[in-house]
Amino acid sequence: MRSVYVSDVDDVIDDDVLQRLIVDRIENDSAFWIGRGSRRTMIVVEVNDGFATLTGVVRSASDRRRADILARSLGAQGVDNRLQLDEELTRKKSA
Repeated sequence: MRSVYVSDVDDVIDDDVLQRLIVDRIENDSAFWIGRGSRRTMIVVEVNDGFATLTGVVRSASDRRRADILARSLGAQGVDNRLQLDEELTRKKSA
């Protein structure tokens, strides 16, 4: 289990620490792995003033929601979830 250090002044996790926590959790969560081996969903995490922005491509709506919940549970004050579904991108390309 990982320790999270919270600022004594304002009880907010530092943006860099929060970003690293979210990225580490997503990278280590097998729910985000695609196919066989270690091929994974691509999710980019940015944190600014405690608010996380998630961008990239995931396989399903449940993966999209899971990433959102993970970010919030680790301390993000809010999440701008811009993750796109792989099937939506495939449809746009073939249209």
